[in-house]
Amino acid sequence: MAVAAASPARVTPGHALAVLAVVCWAVGLTQYLLTAALVLARLLARPVQPEGLMTSVWIFMGAAAIAALAGVRLIALHPGTTMLSRPLVIGTSVVLWAFSSWLIPLLVALGVWRHALPRIPLRYELGWWNLVFPVGMYAVTTHELGRATATSWMTSVGRWEVWIAVVFWAVVYAAMVTARLRARPTTAHGSAGAGRTARPESTASTAPGALP
Repeated sequence: MAVAAASPARVTPGHALAVLAVVCWAVGLTQYLLTAALVLARLLARPVQPEGLMTSVWIFMGAAAIAALAGVRLIALHPGTTMLSRPLVIGTSVVLWAFSSWLIPLLVALGVWRHALPRIPLRYELGWWNLVFPVGMYAVTTHELGRATATSWMTSVGRWEVWIAVVFWAVVYAAMVTARLRARPTTAHGSAGAGRTARPESTASTAPGALP
């Protein structure tokens, strides 16, 4: 909501959209902090099982990235409409981006541990699409934050990360198509087998003298 409101606020007269963007950003940051506290409490209260480390944990990184992107959009607004000082918004955005950057190697290590040590098979699941959005959002945030802060190396890194996000999307899409193609012959064979099994039962039930 903050990103959606801040984008047209740059070309819309009045302060309504700008104020809405700031309020939504503040609410989103508060919710993110509360969610982070709940997740941390859960991790400290119970041991982490490999089966529980699904790809959905990457959404936690994507949430920090999109919160930083919302801050970048607020930076582009007129200073008199945001109710927040530019250094505060930039500093908060950099902190969020740094936190999401720190989460990436941690999540990769947890994923390797999940499939390498407990040997959980690596096969396509619908949750793989949870990887696509966070990686793409992190790439866009890095690029846009680099432009907003005039940091050339961040802009360059963001361009390369966009291609990494495209590769992620292509790999997940190819895995989805492959899984669908492999499932079709199995489903067809199972349906045919079920039909062949049902015929003798139907014949037996209608045979003369058969027991009910």
